[in-house]
Amino acid sequence: MAKLAGIKIEKIVKGKPAVVRIDLRKHLEFIPLLEEKGIFKKESPYDPKFVAKIKKGKQDIKNGKGVAIKLED
Repeated sequence: MAKLAGIKIEKIVKGKPAVVRIDLRKHLEFIPLLEEKGIFKKESPYDPKFVAKIKKGKQDIKNGKGVAIKLED
């Protein structure tokens, strides 16, 4: 097993690389590449159901189904 400052390469019995482990805290530059390949996804800190309710409420106000109350009032 080879190790290079937060990157470990594990090999199978025949000596071919099999697994690469990357410490993303040390190598933040890999995150965009992993996101592009679909391996790593950013997760929203918000509950998707909550976000859907907020978007629906904004759309309802645009369609005239509700009343928008300004914070100044």
